[in-house]
Amino acid sequence: MQDYERTTRATTLGDLPEPLRSAAVDEIESASLAVPSDSRAFLTHNRRLRKGGLFARATGIADKDPEHDTALVIGPRDVVVVVSGEHRGTTVMHARLEDAETGHGLGERFAAVPAEVLADGVEITGFPVSGYGTSGRGTYFVGLGSPDGDAARVALDDAIRAAKAQ
Repeated sequence: MQDYERTTRATTLGDLPEPLRSAAVDEIESASLAVPSDSRAFLTHNRRLRKGGLFARATGIADKDPEHDTALVIGPRDVVVVVSGEHRGTTVMHARLEDAETGHGLGERFAAVPAEVLADGVEITGFPVSGYGTSGRGTYFVGLGSPDGDAARVALDDAIRAAKAQ
């Protein structure tokens, strides 16, 4: 059984709902990214179907939001991901498309993962991370669903390929 029910629809950066749009625009402006307001975006509404396990709840690592939204914004040279929920607040991250890579689920690392989990989203690697005097590339899983989840995967893969070809 999946942990989330996801619905993904195609839109643009300018048409994203608040607080996703303003958080994305603030990040784009502060980082001087080339992502115009008509950039392709995909909005996913995530509804948690079951509680986290006892250990996750006891340690506080379980998802506290029964529902949250995720925006995947694809600009000409950058990808921006915004996640917003009542308890988690709003988080924004971005990566250069030429530095990004995608994986389509945990199955690339763990062969025993069921196919329905693999189809649930896309892993994006390339988000800059740093801490304690080191830096590297982080990976984030963006959950996707119907009707436009497959289009989001294709659009992201195409954008990464185009950026790397330049």
